Amino acid sequence: MRDFFDGKVIGLRWKLQSYLRELAEKEDGDTNFVSIIVIIVIILAVATVFRDQLKLAIEKVMGNFTSFIDNTK
Repeated sequence: MRDFFDGKVIGLRWKLQSYLRELAEKEDGDTNFVSIIVIIVIILAVATVFRDQLKLAIEKVMGNFTSFIDNTK
């Protein structure tokens, strides 16, 4: 009976080691994830630099939109 459990433990250990080895060697999606993070950082940096201009532009667009809505009534 003990040999049976020892065999199961050894089998599970071997499967776990091979899974972890494959996981460590596999690189699918890593570059995509890094690219997305870099793009988000760039967008946030641009938004921070041009914060005042973006705020004025949004206020102008929203003002035009509300005046358009008011004129259609």
